[in-house]
Amino acid sequence: MTMWFRIVRVLLVFLCLLYRPSSLHAFLPAGDPPVRADVFPVGYTPEGALEVGVHLQMDRGWHVYWENPGDAGMPVSIEWDLPDGYTAGPLEFPAPGTFMSGDMTGFGYDSEVVLFSTIVAATADGRTEQFPEEVFPFEADVSWLACAESCIPGSARVRLQAGTPRDELLQKAATWKSLLPVESSADALQLDRAVLEQVKDRMQVRLEFSGAEASGIEAFYPSPSLSGLDLGGLAAGPKHVVLPLTSADAPSAVSGVVITAGGAYEVESAIQLPASGPSGSWWSGVVPFLAMLGFSFVGGMLLNVMPCVLPVLGLKVFSLIGSPGEHGGQSGGKGRMLSLVFAAGVLFSFWVLALGVLVLKGMGEQIGWGFQFQSPVFITAIAVIVFAFSLNLFGVFEFDTPVISGKLGSLASHRGSIGAFVSGVLATTLATPCTAPFLGTALGFAFAQPPAVILLFFTVIAVGMALPYVVLAWHPAWLKFLPRPGKWMYVFKQVMGFILIAVVVWLASILASHGGSVLMLNLLILLFIIAVVLWIDGLLTGPGTPLRKQVLVWGISLAIVLFAFQQLGTAPAEQEPAGAVPSAGQRDANGVMWLDYSPDLIERATAERQTLFIDFTADWCLTCKVMEASVLSNERVGRLLQSPSISAVRADWTTRNNNITALLQRFGRSGVPLFVIVPGGDIDQAVVLPEVITVDMLVTALEQVL
Repeated sequence: MTMWFRIVRVLLVFLCLLYRPSSLHAFLPAGDPPVRADVFPVGYTPEGALEVGVHLQMDRGWHVYWENPGDAGMPVSIEWDLPDGYTAGPLEFPAPGTFMSGDMTGFGYDSEVVLFSTIVAATADGRTEQFPEEVFPFEADVSWLACAESCIPGSARVRLQAGTPRDELLQKAATWKSLLPVESSADALQLDRAVLEQVKDRMQVRLEFSGAEASGIEAFYPSPSLSGLDLGGLAAGPKHVVLPLTSADAPSAVSGVVITAGGAYEVESAIQLPASGPSGSWWSGVVPFLAMLGFSFVGGMLLNVMPCVLPVLGLKVFSLIGSPGEHGGQSGGKGRMLSLVFAAGVLFSFWVLALGVLVLKGMGEQIGWGFQFQSPVFITAIAVIVFAFSLNLFGVFEFDTPVISGKLGSLASHRGSIGAFVSGVLATTLATPCTAPFLGTALGFAFAQPPAVILLFFTVIAVGMALPYVVLAWHPAWLKFLPRPGKWMYVFKQVMGFILIAVVVWLASILASHGGSVLMLNLLILLFIIAVVLWIDGLLTGPGTPLRKQVLVWGISLAIVLFAFQQLGTAPAEQEPAGAVPSAGQRDANGVMWLDYSPDLIERATAERQTLFIDFTADWCLTCKVMEASVLSNERVGRLLQSPSISAVRADWTTRNNNITALLQRFGRSGVPLFVIVPGGDIDQAVVLPEVITVDMLVTALEQVL
C-alpha cells in the first residue's frame, strides 16, 4: 500500500512539471477548486519596496506545500507579470506544518496561509513613497499542488490593485508574518554544533542548541537543499534535533528552520565528524578517511595512463632524457632537478584547481571534477597554450630566459626549467577532464568536506600523479629500455608537436559543443594570429639577442595576444532559447535509443518501475569517448539495452548542468565517466559501476537486473 502512495504522488508531481496547470483543468473534478488565491498590498518597507501578501485558502482536508515539500509534492510558486522597471523578490514562506500519508512525510499548510513577496522599482533606492497608481494593477500567476485523498495541481491569475486592503487581511498578514523565520542569534537560539553519529546500524545527525528559546524547540524543517534525510524519523526536543539519514552518505552541512514556542529561526552549520572516545568511533571515522586518501593517491598515479593525458606522455619522457643538443642528454643532477620542477608544476596546478573549487563552493555553486572544461573561455585559453607549445616543438620560436646574476639566475636561465614546469601544468590541465579508477570515489567524498580537507585531497592527487616521474628521474637506471639520446629525438619532438595539434583539434570540437561554429571560427582566427606573432618572435629573438630587445619583442607580442584573446576568446556562447524543450534522444549504430537525462525522466521511471542505465559523459572527456567506442557500442551491450525493461539514458555534462551535477553527487561522484544502473527506477538501489568498465563487466551487471 505504501508503494502505491509513493507511485501516485510521484506521478502527479511529474504531470505538474510536464504540463502547465492551465492545461490540466479538463481533468479536474466538477465544482469549485479546493484552493483559492488572491494577492493584496501589505505596505511599503523603509527601503521603498512594496510588500505583497499571497493569500491561499484551502477547503477542509486539503493542503498546499512549503518551499521544501518533503517526500513528494510541489511548493507554491508565483510568477509576476510586471511593467518595465519593476522586479519581484523570491517568495517568502512562514513556518509550515507536517502531513503524513502512508510512509511519506510532507511539509505545508492547511486551511489558509499568507505568503509574502516584494516588488521593487528600479528607482526605489532609499525612497518610501508609494508607487504611482497608474502602474497598477500588477498581475501574477500563482501555482500550487493541493492534496487530500488525492492531489490536484492548480493555478490562478491574480491582480494586485492599489489602495488599502480590508483590516481582516492586514490582520492575517501580521499573524503569518510573525511566523516568517528570522536569523538565529546567540541570545534567542544558536546552533552550537551538528555532529554525525552512529546509533546501532544507522547514521544520524544530531543538532545541539543553546539560547533562551533552546528549551522550547518543537520542530525542525530541513531546507530544500538538504537531502538524504529520513523525514518521517525527524525528532525535536529541548536543546536538540535528531536527523536520521537514509544512507551512510552524510551531507557536508545542515540547514533549515527550527520552530520554538517563541518563533521560527533559520539555522545552518557544517557537520562535524564524530569525536574520538573509548568507544572506538574515532577510529571508525579515520579508517574510511585514510582509505579515501589512498584512493586519491592511486587515482593520481593512474591519471598518467588515462587517454586525456596520453598526448603529453611523450613530453614527460622527453623531459626525463633531455634534448640531443645538451651534451647527449640530461645529466643525473639536472634530470633530478627538472623532475622536481615538473612536480612543482603539477602541484601548483592542483592547488589552483582546489582554490577554484573552494571559491565556487563558497558562492553556492554545484561543481565537480573537470568543471573548468564547461567554460568556453577556459577551453579557448588551453587551446592557445597547447598550440603555442606545439609551435615551440616545431622550432618556430624559442624562449630563452634572460640571464640573472648569481646561482639563482644560473638555475633560472635554463629553459628546461620553464619547460618542465609548463609540462607539469599542461599535464594537469589535460588530466582533469576525466576521472581515473579510485579517483571518482575519493573526489566524491572530498567535494563534500571542509576547505582544508579538499586542499589535502588535491595535494595527495598531485603527489600521486607526479611521483612516477620523480622516481624515474632519481633512478635513471630504470630508463635503460629507452634508446640513447640522438637525432631520433628531433623527430620525436616534432611528432609530439603534431600530437599537440591533434589536442587543439579536440579542444576546438569541444568548443563547438558550447557555442557552435561562431566560437570555433573565433578560435581558428585567434590561433592564426598567435602563429604569426610567435613566428615573428622566433625571427627577432634568436640566441644572443640582447635582453632589452627580448623584453620589448615579447612585451609587444603578449599585448597583441591578450588583445586578440579579449576580442575573440571571450565571446558569449550561443544560448538555447527560453523554454526550449530537451531533445528526445538519438539512436546509436546498434539501434539503441539514448534518452537525454532530465529529473522528470527519473520520476517517470520510478512511477513506471522502469530500469535505467545512465551514462554520464562529456565531449571533453576522452575516457568517456573511449568507453563509448569500445564498450557501449558493442553488439552484446546493444542487445541488452534494447530490452523493453531497460531505458538507456545519457547525462551529457559537456556544458554546465546543475541537475546532472546533483545526480553525480548523489551517487558519490564528482566527475565523468560514470555508469549507473537503476533497477526498477528505484534510485536508492542504484548500482554504481567503476569509471573504467569492460564489455563483460557491463553485460554481467545488466543481465543481473533483467
